[in-house]
Parts: sequence; C-alpha cells; structure tokens
Amino acid sequence: MAPATSHDESLVRLSKTISAKIKRDITIIRMFVLRLPSVCTMEEELMSAVAMLRSARNAAIPFHRLPIELVKGIFASVPTMTYLLLGQNKQVDVWQRRHLADLGELCTLMLVCRQWRDIIIGIQSFWNTVDQAYPQTQTTSLERSGDGPLRVILRSIPSVFMSTLCNNESARIVQIHHVGVVGATAEEHLDFPAPALETLHLTNDCIFGHDPPTETKHAVQLFRGHTPRLRQLSLHNIYWFPVLQTEALTHLDVHMCSWDDFLAKFMGILASASNLTDLVLSSLTSTSSKVASLNAQYPNASVPLLHLRRLHLRKADSEDAVVAMLAKLVLPPTTAFEISKSYMDSPLFSEGALSSLAHLPVMQVASHASIAITSNPLQAAPGPHVTMGQLAVAGAESAVVCTMLSLPSGLATLAPVVPAAQIRELWLVVVSDRTSLLRTPVAEVISAFDPAIFGVDSSTLRHCLRPMAGTLETLVVGGNVLPNVLEALVTLDDAAETPQPLCPKLSTLGLIMSFGAPPIQDLMSLIAARQEVLQLKHVRVNYFRPYGGPRPESLPELDSRFVSVEYVQSREHPMMALPPVCKQEAHARWTPWKANLDGMLESMDGEIRD
Repeated sequence: MAPATSHDESLVRLSKTISAKIKRDITIIRMFVLRLPSVCTMEEELMSAVAMLRSARNAAIPFHRLPIELVKGIFASVPTMTYLLLGQNKQVDVWQRRHLADLGELCTLMLVCRQWRDIIIGIQSFWNTVDQAYPQTQTTSLERSGDGPLRVILRSIPSVFMSTLCNNESARIVQIHHVGVVGATAEEHLDFPAPALETLHLTNDCIFGHDPPTETKHAVQLFRGHTPRLRQLSLHNIYWFPVLQTEALTHLDVHMCSWDDFLAKFMGILASASNLTDLVLSSLTSTSSKVASLNAQYPNASVPLLHLRRLHLRKADSEDAVVAMLAKLVLPPTTAFEISKSYMDSPLFSEGALSSLAHLPVMQVASHASIAITSNPLQAAPGPHVTMGQLAVAGAESAVVCTMLSLPSGLATLAPVVPAAQIRELWLVVVSDRTSLLRTPVAEVISAFDPAIFGVDSSTLRHCLRPMAGTLETLVVGGNVLPNVLEALVTLDDAAETPQPLCPKLSTLGLIMSFGAPPIQDLMSLIAARQEVLQLKHVRVNYFRPYGGPRPESLPELDSRFVSVEYVQSREHPMMALPPVCKQEAHARWTPWKANLDGMLESMDGEIRD
C-alpha cells in the first residue's frame, strides 16, 4: 500500500472532525426541540461534506483504472433520455425514452483512447439501430450489432438496403418506426413475417381531415399477420387500417387516424387485445353514424380490459363517441383515467359525459375529490356566463380527471357524479380572478368576485356538502371562497336551538392563498369566529407564489384556538393526494399530474416537455 500523503492525512482529519460534529449535533437534537430550518441547514452541511469526500475519492481512483464492466455501465447511459427520435423529423417514440445514442457523442468517446474505442464498439446496444436517414452508418451499425435485437427506422419509401435488411434480418427486428408511411408503401414493404417484433410505430405527415390523393382507406395486412410478440403499437395520422396480430398487445396509442367506421374498428383492436395496460386515444372526432355503427356491433360491457392501468383520452372533442366507447368497456377499479378536450373554446363535456363518469369503476373506491370551477367571462359583466370546471376523483390505486365540464348549475351540477358518501377529503378551487389580476388592483378584483356566477353561494355549497356530512374529514378551499364555505358549514336545524356543524367529522381545514385572496388575518378571524361550532383541530395555510398579500408565519391570538396551525410557502399550487399511478411517469402520453397556476390538474406530453 502506498504511504499516506499529507493531503490524505488532511482528508482523514477533516472526516473525523465532520463525524464528531454530526454526533454532537444529533445529541443536541435529542436534547432540545430544534426548528426545522436549523435541521435543514445541518443536513445541507452534511451533504456538502459528503459530496466533497466523494470527489476526493473519485480523484484518488482515475477513470481509466475502473473495471471494464463498470466503465461499460457508465457509457451505457450516454444516450440522451428524451422521447424524441433522431432523424429528419421529430417523431415521437411514445412508449419509452430515446434509446438511441447520438453518433457524434459516440465518436467523441471513441477518439479519447483505444480502450474507450474498443469499449464503445463492443456495446451492441449503441449500434443496434439502423436509420434510413443515415446511409453512411447503416452497414457499420449492422455489423457492430452482432446477432442482437435490431431497431429499424424507415423513412417514407424504404431504400433497397433497408428493404433487404428487413427481409434478411426479420427474425431479430424488435422495433420498427416508419415515418411518412402511406397504405401502398406499407402493403409493399412491410410484407415480411416479424416473429420478434415488439414495438411498431407508424406515422404520416398528413393534415387531419385532408386525405392525400395517393392514400387508401382500405385495410392493409402487415407482416403477413404474424406478430405474436407485438406489445406496443402507435398509429399517428394513419388513414388506412392496419391488420395485425394483437393478442400480446399491452400498449396502444392512436392519434388523429381516419378510418372508415373508425369507432368499430378501434373497438375491434381492443376486443382482441385483452392484455392492454396502457391505452391512449387522441383527437377523437366521430360522426353520429360511426357511433351508431359502434353501438350496433358491440353491446355495452362487451369488451373486457381487466389489466388496463391507464386510459388517456386526449383532445376528445366528440362527447357521443367518448360515452359510447366507455360504455362498451369492462374495466377494473384500478384503471386511472385522464379525459380532456382540445381547447378551452371547444364544446364542453355535458350531461352524457357526467353520466359516464358516475359509472366508472374508480368511483366505487374513491375517497378524495377535487373540483376547480371557472367561468367565461371571469368577472361580473353584462351578458351570459358559461360556468365550467374540472373534476378529479381519486382512490388508493386509481383516479379520474375530466376537463372541461359544463356546469350550468355550478357546483350542484356535479352532485350526481361525485360519490359523496365516500369522500373524506375535498378540494374546492374557484378560478375567478387570474386574468383580471394582471390589470386590476387586488381590492377591485375581490369586490368583483360574484359567487353566484360560479355556483358557489353558501346555499349551493351547503346542499353539495350535506351528503358528505358523515365522512368528510379534510376540506381545502381557496381563500376567495372561504367565507361562503364557512357559512355553509354551519347549519341551524329546526329541532336545534343552537347552530350545528354540517360535517361533524371535519377536523382539518386547508387554505390556498392565491390570486385575489383576502388578507390571511381576515380569513383566520372568520374561522376563529366559527370555531366554537366547527371544532376544527388543524388549519393549514398555503401561501401560493402569486399571492400578493401579507404572509405572516403565525397569528398567535388566532392560532391558539386550534390544536395546530401551519403556514407554508408554496412555489407550486397545492393539490390533493394522488395514487402512485398518477404521480409516476409511464410514457410520453402519461406524465405526472400536476396543478397549474389556477389549481387545475394537468399533465404535459413528454415530447413537449423535453
């Protein structure tokens, strides 16, 4: 072993000093109750010291002395983790982040030294993608891929080399991404058996609603009907119907496709793919005749998808089609749903969608609900108002969010949909002043808020909360609607001489201080004035970033009325607790749900975000 240097001895002394300080600080923590910021400061100091020691350790072991297998593992992470494929067009590999290595990055690594070059060449996963857009690398990639699985990217009409490759190496092709493919091309060039094919992505650069002159709408059999291992299928702007073996399918993404009798053909795919776990359908616009054809061919509850985990209906502008499709499916209570319209000005979901939501399996196991209400226009003005909103309902394993719903009666419209008798936690956000706040003083915005416009007056709130009286434990509301909520929570029955709490189990009240909310001291005074009746235990105040009022960390005279009061600074809008399936990224079309500035839940497509 090499003798210790003075530098090494200094590091040892430093580590002992840090260790002693940590032990001393832990002793203090056990003896005294420290404020959380102090603990956080100690944690930052510790992590900084650990990072420094790790840097010293890395410096003591040069990279070229690491074991070859470890170096290979490091290099294996070279590909940029994004959903975009390399090539002339930014086409999306929906199901997994990009597995392709940038040739420029590989060349840079290969030029460092002979050892690195040999390592890079020996990692087959760097060379197993053959892209028609790069003919100069096709032969090299094919040779260095060995006998491992192949990923093929075709562009419009396949070249002679790519056609020969597909026919000769069909047994080891696991992924095919065909960009700019029309029916005639697919019929001619995708006519080879693909026993190992697991992922197929077909896309065309067509404008939705305008078929190209050379396009065909008839069914086209692909791969001679032999794709026994096909698990992931994406169809984007495809105007012809692909006939495939789909028994093993687990992921299906259909985006802006136009087929004759679209709904019935789409349901036919679902009926043959009983193992689906992820289903994405985008830009759903169907005529009444297609809905009628679907109803004629498939009875309600005739297509079981008992393994489906995530269902995302994006840009679902045909409510009749959504209602008809959901009625045909048999789904487990663990299925999570995200249903949304294309644009805010598109027709809103109405009674049909509300009825479908009420019958979803997740409603039978739900315990949390979040309602966001807004209006167009936002403030009191001459002329009619359109009240609309978002409904999110969640259980332990699944959830559903639907945006935007027409709410002609405000909050009362959702009464038949929300499983009130099961709800233990309710979030209520009223988006009343975001755009007005940009050009109007806060006082004027608050005075302009009219609860009647949004259907959140105290009588309506009381009517909606009454069915939750036996279960509601936590209520989180925006500061702008709190006065009406407090009035609704106190009731005076004819048989009672004194006011009674509407929800006796309610113990926690949350406040979201955002756009145009009154000062927190005024709101806390309102809560304290009703505390004798409500008997709340816990109050949590979230100062959201856009809130412009004073932000006290405590109000001792008022806080003493409760068991605990917590004041929190929030950079992101608070939102209700969601099950893991809604918080974890599964693929580009299913990213974590988050609350936007208005408090509405939304997710962002992976390719847009990256």
